[in-house]
Amino acid sequence: MNVRHQPWVSLITIFAGLFLHDPSVSADSTNITEMLRFGTQMAREGNWREAKFRWERALRADPSDARLLNNLAIAEEALGEPQRARALFEQAIAASPRDSRIRSNASRSALFWRRVTDDGSGAAVPPAETTKKKGRDVVEVTVSLPMPPRIKTDGIKTVLVASFLVNDSEFVDVNREIVHFLRGEMRKRTGFEILDVTPPPAVPEQTLDDMAKNAEFFRWLAREHGADVVVSGAMHYSRRDASGFEDVDIVSDSTGQKIKQTRFVEQEEFTFELEPLYFRGADGSLLFRDRMQRQAIYRGAANDPISAFYELGNAAAGDVLAVIAPRNLPDVRLLFKG
Repeated sequence: MNVRHQPWVSLITIFAGLFLHDPSVSADSTNITEMLRFGTQMAREGNWREAKFRWERALRADPSDARLLNNLAIAEEALGEPQRARALFEQAIAASPRDSRIRSNASRSALFWRRVTDDGSGAAVPPAETTKKKGRDVVEVTVSLPMPPRIKTDGIKTVLVASFLVNDSEFVDVNREIVHFLRGEMRKRTGFEILDVTPPPAVPEQTLDDMAKNAEFFRWLAREHGADVVVSGAMHYSRRDASGFEDVDIVSDSTGQKIKQTRFVEQEEFTFELEPLYFRGADGSLLFRDRMQRQAIYRGAANDPISAFYELGNAAAGDVLAVIAPRNLPDVRLLFKG
């Protein structure tokens, strides 16, 4: 047969050639490395969706490439899919069981998400020893991991911050300040309508445990003010004298050398203890209970207690808002860069 007179043969040849040169199916190692490199560049710029797209295309050419599996696992974490990430880390370890960097990523990921599940802290995980020798083919990146709210927020539109059980204080109106602080933070950092009820509704003078069980009262309170969620709880704010002697380095006027000297230092310690309760407005049931404490020592003996209150409150605000609003927490991973 003379193929020069069969145009359909030429068309088949052309289409076959195009298919073989499609980057999404080509097994050319140079092409895979280039997509790996470009994806990592996108990830370092925070464009995780583009990075994932590139790595998935490359993985179709070599489904057992541990570098791609590792990077895709991290992309899934960054996009809020820790379960998919875990499965990909397992595949990456199976493909390259001796690579300590992949195992380190998998361990850090598992510990991070376990902490989030257990206590909601998502505290940063200390770097593993195996990450000290990273190699030139990887780059360390800080990944911003999306955390969902700690309660389901479907149907929630309005939030009421009621009064708190507080300690007596001669220098701060603790109830007024905690209500003002929480309402302000929720307005700034959530999309809910924060009800402005002045003065804040009083709550029963009972123990915190009894308050947590008082569904009838909080159902009534929510109905009175049209709240989907009611926030209350207990707040304790205190100041104590923390003055004492300490060793300090001073420079000698005669020799110019540093020498140790013991001197008396005036300072104060402020403690911010908050135990918020979150109630469902529809039935008054307890949705979530938390406890947090922040402390700080300030030099001097006449520190402003209001300023200290808000500084400590700001340090705790993320944990308070994490109950009803999503947030992002950082952690470190190793990406292969090709």
